[in-house]
Amino acid sequence: MQRLRVLNLGLNEEITFDSFGGISEDILLSHIEGLGHPGATSQKSQGVVQDGCDAEDALLDNRVIKLSATIRTKDRERLYQLRRRIFRIINPKTYNSKTGKRGELLLYYTNNYKTYRIYARVEDSFDFKERIKNHDKTIISFLCTNPYLLDENDTLTDIKSSKGGIVFPLALPSTFSQVAFYKEVNNEGDTDTPLSIIFNGPAINPCITNETTGEYIKVNREIGEREKIVINTESGKETVTLVTPNGTENVYNNIDLNSTFFDLIVGKNLLRYSSDSEITKDTVSVEFANRYTGA
Repeated sequence: MQRLRVLNLGLNEEITFDSFGGISEDILLSHIEGLGHPGATSQKSQGVVQDGCDAEDALLDNRVIKLSATIRTKDRERLYQLRRRIFRIINPKTYNSKTGKRGELLLYYTNNYKTYRIYARVEDSFDFKERIKNHDKTIISFLCTNPYLLDENDTLTDIKSSKGGIVFPLALPSTFSQVAFYKEVNNEGDTDTPLSIIFNGPAINPCITNETTGEYIKVNREIGEREKIVINTESGKETVTLVTPNGTENVYNNIDLNSTFFDLIVGKNLLRYSSDSEITKDTVSVEFANRYTGA
């Protein structure tokens, strides 16, 4: 079983291509490709008098998913109605007011094992050119500039919640004691993945540390009881946002200078939350999606 659900993020409308046909009519997923490894470009370096080279890294290429689809109906009018719906939803000109971009799609691919999601847009124009009676066929190419397949839904994990957690008081060389909360988070994907960190106040200088790698990110400021700070660690898209009842504010400059916008490494990550206050109302959670190189 295979299924591809295409959501137009500008229209908030969707259409589904299914490998299982219905009794009277359907939009059939005849064939799909481009869900394996997308290809990679090796990063190499070579010294002046060095024989051969050193392999430094590999960068994944864009992913292109190609869909062969067939419309099957008993009625000619219905055939053209479904064609019109496909052209409307898989549309490079649809405007997404939230991002200011055009043609943004979200694909949900399902097989017998699980469902993945990936962001895409239409790579080339497409048409229906093989109509036989009330059946019509087309091939659609989706360009995925971020090649990773993601879980169907993000994973949201509380490091400290109002329901409590595992607490380890730490004796520090100061006049107060600091309470730390630990949580083991498992990255089940094929590569490191960024995360979103949500500090909910009240808190003073909240900090989250990945004890597995030694990296941490700390915000040097006080957060009020009705405020929160949201941090995005994705490379090239790092943000630190204060959310209050009156709006949002960029507080990137409040990040501790030695902080790292770290990723979760593959496997187990031991995360520790701490702050310079003993208030019990503060909470912190992390949100992420496992990244897969193929389905």
